[in-house]
Amino acid sequence: MNVLLPVLILAAVSAVAPPVEAQDSVVPTEDWTLTVIPEQKATLAVAEFTSGVSLAARRVDGAYDLLITGLPEAPPRTTKRDLAVSVGDTSDFRTTVWSVGENRTAAFSRVPAMVARQMAEGGPLQIVVPGGEGKPRTRYVMALNPSNTAIEQTLTACGRPLIDVRDKDVEGNGQDGLPPAVTWATTPRPRFPAPVNGRSPVDGYAVLSCVARSDGRLEDCQIESESPRGYNLGRESLRSIDRARVRLTPEGVTSGKPLEDRMILFSVNYVMR
Repeated sequence: MNVLLPVLILAAVSAVAPPVEAQDSVVPTEDWTLTVIPEQKATLAVAEFTSGVSLAARRVDGAYDLLITGLPEAPPRTTKRDLAVSVGDTSDFRTTVWSVGENRTAAFSRVPAMVARQMAEGGPLQIVVPGGEGKPRTRYVMALNPSNTAIEQTLTACGRPLIDVRDKDVEGNGQDGLPPAVTWATTPRPRFPAPVNGRSPVDGYAVLSCVARSDGRLEDCQIESESPRGYNLGRESLRSIDRARVRLTPEGVTSGKPLEDRMILFSVNYVMR
């Protein structure tokens, strides 16, 4: 994925906290800046910080992204990473899976609309990046003004709502496979899409959120993201869900929550063999 950010001159008014073992800094509040680029069919809400970290919620040519740039570089050959994000004084950290960009300091959310709506609430913003290989984790502490207007315009441009019940109730973080409480009774078997303009990806993924029914069917499914774009991986994933069925795992049964009406977030992976 390429990072598309407009050229903006912004007042750098925020600072980054050092890694978690050091004391956090008190930072002023940053605003989102909305930019519309008609020739690229793009609507972008961007916030930049003196730390070098930038946030961007964007709709580009019908696709929606939420990305962070300026993070510690991802390890070689890593294609995804977990990031924990907390927004607001009382918000808990929510860890989701992010795809590593071509620039390995960039990360793209696999649930971009969900994270964008979280960012839109504003307030204290914390991003925790796991260290790995004996390195300490890094915690960024920033502050954002609420951004209903800027974020809403990017979401609306892509047909996404500003408020979605999925954000509160969904189980899973966009990881490969299903969340721990649910497993496949009948696995979806998507077809690898036909080539587009004579080209096909060698691998890819689509992230879906669906509502489970008591008989294991998945309904009201929505494509949260797909990569690479332009090859209909999300559409083929949706088609394969019609015959798929889920059931509770022993952990899910122990929770006491029935299968009916569970909101499930999961990835469908594609590999050309």
